[in-house]
Amino acid sequence: MEEQKRYYWLKLHKDFFQSHQIRILEGMQNGKEYAYFLLKLLAESVSHDGKLRLSDAIPYNEEMLSSLTNTNVDIVRSAIKAFEALGLLEIMD
Repeated sequence: MEEQKRYYWLKLHKDFFQSHQIRILEGMQNGKEYAYFLLKLLAESVSHDGKLRLSDAIPYNEEMLSSLTNTNVDIVRSAIKAFEALGLLEIMD
């Protein structure tokens, strides 16, 4: 039996890269890498109702996100802190 393909869409505002948060983010050391990592996280969250998780019971940790996005784990750690500070990411229990 042939597997049905499912497509998801990510819509960004046309001024995404001009927003204050993204401009501040890009101005940081490694900021361009943070912005690219953020886009990868947004794309990954599309098929999980905007949440980052491996399954309903297993959220991603920093090492998993590093592997999944092919991003250095140190960049992942510092980017997540920056995302939280700028209101771009919320860590839930």
